[in-house]
Amino acid sequence: MRRDKEREIAAPEGLAPTEEAQVQLLQRIAYWLIRNGRSEAAQTTAVRIIREKLPAMPHLAPPDRADDVFGFLLLRSGLLREPSAGMVDFIHRTFQDYLGAKAAVEAEDLDLIAESGRDDQWDDVIRLAVGHARDGERAYLLRKLVELGDQTADPRLRRRYHLLAAASLEHATTLDPAVRAAVNLRASALIPPDTAADAEELATAGDIVLDFLPGPERLTPEQARATVMTIARIGGETALDQLARFKRVADRDVRQEVALSWPYFDARAFTDEILDGLPLDDVTLHLTGPEQIPCLDSLERIPHLSIRGQMLTAELVDVLAPMKVHLLSIAASSAVSITLPSMTPLSGLSRLAIESCDVIRDLTALSGTAAVELSLHRLPDGVDLSFLARAANLRTLTLSSPHGIPLPGAPLAQVTSLTVEGVLTGRQIPDFAAAFPSLTSLTLRLTCQSYQSAVDLSALRNMPRAQIDVILVDAGKLHGMEGLPADRVTVRHEGRDRSEGRARSGLLRRFRS
Repeated sequence: MRRDKEREIAAPEGLAPTEEAQVQLLQRIAYWLIRNGRSEAAQTTAVRIIREKLPAMPHLAPPDRADDVFGFLLLRSGLLREPSAGMVDFIHRTFQDYLGAKAAVEAEDLDLIAESGRDDQWDDVIRLAVGHARDGERAYLLRKLVELGDQTADPRLRRRYHLLAAASLEHATTLDPAVRAAVNLRASALIPPDTAADAEELATAGDIVLDFLPGPERLTPEQARATVMTIARIGGETALDQLARFKRVADRDVRQEVALSWPYFDARAFTDEILDGLPLDDVTLHLTGPEQIPCLDSLERIPHLSIRGQMLTAELVDVLAPMKVHLLSIAASSAVSITLPSMTPLSGLSRLAIESCDVIRDLTALSGTAAVELSLHRLPDGVDLSFLARAANLRTLTLSSPHGIPLPGAPLAQVTSLTVEGVLTGRQIPDFAAAFPSLTSLTLRLTCQSYQSAVDLSALRNMPRAQIDVILVDAGKLHGMEGLPADRVTVRHEGRDRSEGRARSGLLRRFRS
């Protein structure tokens, strides 16, 4: 509007659209969209809305020029756009909510505004309406939200109304103290949160919630975790100060939740205010974005680290090398293939887990790992694991694949403990003794490819020193059980349906010679 004046753009002949008149018409369009749960309208609808308003605005244009007025608003108001042929919407939802809230207050639709609190599409409209309202209207609107929450039998809806009232307080420049106290009383009853769902819901009320949240000393561990989640989802500088109160609590799960809050804040500020001083010995630090990497130089050690595969480069391995990483988990995306750098610089690494091996171009980089424990999940079909023979420290190995039973092409004599989850494509369990001659512990969870297939367990006799636990999913008749010692070999059935598996887990069978 101001831009048109500065550029000396004239209105269509015979129209005199003042800024106030344009706002009035835009409000009507915005309010129609909100009341009808729409984000856009047909241009013919917008023209009709304008035509219905023009009789009250004779200074602007007669009703038969509604098309011209709409064309002017679309081209020159700066707030409307044409998302597709014949349609119109606001360039940003904030403009729609702001103008619609103003129209609702001017129409004195306060009951409608409050009752619409059950719909989260109205959240911003209600908060903005509280700001637009005059003192008496504001008090009425907030009292109505409180009453609606008090009267409903639905606890979720009660929480919504009361939190919405609390969230609206920041827009209430002046307010009857009794109304403010009533709103605060309801909000305080929702605090502290007990569950993750409570935390998510509570955080929607915004910064106002931070005024009600207690410190960790008055909370159970479950409440403390949920409170940390609430603080993180609210975010901001004040929330960071609140979060700092939880970084030294004794409960490990609470401190883990604090560490998980890193992506919700500025990476450097979180590192300086939270990670500096957060005991990390029993907490896993999750590296989720590149903006966090430059912050690592502030930390002396990172015992347990989880990282997205695409971020793991040779440069990052060099950064991590002096940080005494003991446990490393690599969560590779299933959509993007990656190349693993050499793990040799991580000389203090004891445990390494990779979640999605099927998107890694070349697993042989793992041959240089110093890890004692290695977990490889979602291995690709036909993978050759013989390179692991060069991982001299390796003692405990976990392998899983949806394609079969992953085995090395050459013996891994250094491995003493093995866990395998895979698909049994035939009847015969493989000879694990040949591939892992030093095993003292073997755990198998094998899904039969054909439902209720017969399974031959005779190969297990070749492992006289190993403690063996076998879980067979959808297996039929078992063969080769003779000679399996009951004190070392445990075999049980599960159905593919986990609920069935739980029901049948009591069918633990020991097979005696």
